Amino acid sequence: MEKTNYKPLILCVVFLVIAVIGCTFWTKWQSRPLLGNTDAEICETIDRMGRGRKEEIHLKHVEDREVDGYTYRCIFYESVENEDYPQLVMFRQGEDGNFIWYEGKLSRFSHVYAMPDPPDTQVDVYRFSLEEEFYYFCYVTGEDVAYLTDEAGNAYPVGEERPAFLTFLPYWDNIYTEYLDAEGNPLW
Repeated sequence: MEKTNYKPLILCVVFLVIAVIGCTFWTKWQSRPLLGNTDAEICETIDRMGRGRKEEIHLKHVEDREVDGYTYRCIFYESVENEDYPQLVMFRQGEDGNFIWYEGKLSRFSHVYAMPDPPDTQVDVYRFSLEEEFYYFCYVTGEDVAYLTDEAGNAYPVGEERPAFLTFLPYWDNIYTEYLDAEGNPLW
C-alpha cells in the first residue's frame, strides 16, 4: 500500500495563507490614513492629495479647534503655485489621536480687502463645509484690521499677533463684513 505525501500540499497552503496575510497588511499600509500630526506629515499629505509639492509648501498657520465634539486642524499654507494667496486645508482628529485628512469642501475664497502699501494689510476669507455646516475662516495680515463684524452686529476681534487666523466663524447667507480698526471705525 502506497502512502500519500501531504507535505507539499500543506506547505503550499501555509505559503498561500502567509501571502494573503502579507498582501492584506501591505495594502493597509499603502492606504494608511493621511496624517497631519507634524509639519512634515502635513506637507506630505498635501503633496499626496495633489494640492502642492512637499518641498515647495510653506506652512503659514496651523491651528486646532473643537467643533461639535470633533477636533479639527486648520492649515494655511503657500506653495509655488499659490504664492501670496494662502490655501486652507483641514484635518480631523480620529479616535486614535491622529489627525486625518478631512474632505470638506472649500467652496469660497476671496481676497476681500487689500492695502498693498505699508502696513501691507489684507484679509482673505474662506468658506468651508464641515458635515453640511458652513463656517468662515479669515486670514488677516497687517496692523489695520482689529475687528471683523457681520451683518448681525457680532464683532470678532482679530487679536494681538499678526498674521491672525479667525476660524469657525458662523456662516451667514449674505456676507456683509466690515473691517474695523481698534477704535471701531470702518476701514473702507
